[in-house]
Amino acid sequence: MTTYAFETITPEQALNIRSGDYLTFARGPASQVSVAYVPESLPLPARIEVTFQGRTVAFGEELSDLSVRGGVDVADHSRLKIGGEGREVLTGFDGSDGLYGGAGDDTLNGFDGGDLLHGNSGNDLLNGGAGANTIYGGKGDDVINVSAFRETAGSWAHGNQGDDEIVGGAGNDTLYGGQGNDFIGGKEGDDYISGDLGDDEIHAGAGNDTVSGGAGNDTLYSNDGSDLLRGGDGHDMLVIYGPGASLAEGGDGNDTLVSASAEQSVLYGGAGRDQFEFASSAAPGQGFDDLIVDWESGDRLHFAEVSAYSILPRSYSEFVTDSYEHALAIANEHISAAGAHYVAAQVGDDVLVFADTDGNPADGADVAIMLVGRALADIGLENFI
Repeated sequence: MTTYAFETITPEQALNIRSGDYLTFARGPASQVSVAYVPESLPLPARIEVTFQGRTVAFGEELSDLSVRGGVDVADHSRLKIGGEGREVLTGFDGSDGLYGGAGDDTLNGFDGGDLLHGNSGNDLLNGGAGANTIYGGKGDDVINVSAFRETAGSWAHGNQGDDEIVGGAGNDTLYGGQGNDFIGGKEGDDYISGDLGDDEIHAGAGNDTVSGGAGNDTLYSNDGSDLLRGGDGHDMLVIYGPGASLAEGGDGNDTLVSASAEQSVLYGGAGRDQFEFASSAAPGQGFDDLIVDWESGDRLHFAEVSAYSILPRSYSEFVTDSYEHALAIANEHISAAGAHYVAAQVGDDVLVFADTDGNPADGADVAIMLVGRALADIGLENFI
């Protein structure tokens, strides 16, 4: 058993400290020790960095079982725990804890306080606690529950490598999938969620969320609240549903944007040949349902109900008028009297597209979509599938 003074310990002594040794700190008013575990990053080995009164010293992993005496405060009730080669369960306490898994399939449980959880290798389960936590999945296919036990104040989580599952908490969380094909779900709060790399599935939560697919062919879903969906690179699917008015941006690639909300949505296809699908609508008499802001002549429109009931070849008509009300009245005539399935009307600088989706021509149009800043030359029957 050896006693070392932090102020004079050498780097060689620090790396060779062993369980049972003592490390002393000079007393002082409001003295504070900061302890952080740094995982292996070749050529540097895993280490524990201790900072006190402006000095930082790197110790070996043997320092992980800390006990405190006297006037030195290690972040009230905080703990530092490091897993080994096997499967372990590491649990924090009331303070701001640092929990680091080892090579096995570990379970890390935060508690009160703003905890740092790092799974490292293995397929780990990481459960945050009540504070604003920072969670890294590490290598392997990890499951991260930002708030497994209690509500949180807003946490940060990153799946890193592997195909991870990440579920947010009640706060305003920031969630990243990292590499791999990840599943990410928001909950309460206004969250920022990014799939990052891989083909990810992401569900917004109850708040006003921002969801980004990143690289890969991603599937994004809105939820309650007014959400922003951004597909990013790849051929993405963006699905808007729930009671809130949302905005969807496909980004690069041939994207599919699905509007299944009764609220008005704003749709940007982005680069590529995009498909816009409509699975829900308000009565056209209350105004148009959704806006397509960057419609291109190579894009496509799909109304599932029309394809389901239509046996005869579908028909299309178009005209020019001066108001939405006139456009709706004329479209209803084209549908009820002439049997048109789709009707396009030029109104000012925009095109309104009406569709009969319920198979009952007598009640006229069931859906109205606006193509912002477009002309009748930009759309025809070939754009409907």
